[in-house]
Amino acid sequence: MLGMQVSFNIWDVLINLIFSYIATVGFALTVNIPHRVIHWSGICGCAGWMVYWLVTEASGGRMISNTLGAFAVGLVAVVLAKWKKCPVTLFSVPGRVPLVPGAPAYMVVRRLIDGKYIAAQQMMMRVAIVTVSIALGFLLSTLFQEAWNKYIKRLKLREKLKK
Repeated sequence: MLGMQVSFNIWDVLINLIFSYIATVGFALTVNIPHRVIHWSGICGCAGWMVYWLVTEASGGRMISNTLGAFAVGLVAVVLAKWKKCPVTLFSVPGRVPLVPGAPAYMVVRRLIDGKYIAAQQMMMRVAIVTVSIALGFLLSTLFQEAWNKYIKRLKLREKLKK
């Protein structure tokens, strides 16, 4: 599945980069993220979306694509937060916007209004899978960061004890 060779058109990559950046920065402006980090929150959103898009193009499936995309957003957000000395939420909240299933959620409501309950239920399951995948990706990135920090602390402690 993930091992198959995929060829990418440079225009597809550029379009995905540009629009994921615009979506992330637009949301960051909406929620009043400080101007000094808006560009970096856009980069965080680009990173998550590109991981999602590349895994999807490699036939990764909806759940694994969203999980890995959210994992990437979580890792990039922590790195940027340490580098810029800001809260992680300034990067992670706008960064996950490109991954959010807005159109399918709208279609659920639309189908419920139209009385198409079976179709709405099917679409609702799709939205639920994507939402759980995004949450799982953030959980895994948090666990990874905590494990990494403990590992670094142990290494520093060992170095200190050797001296």
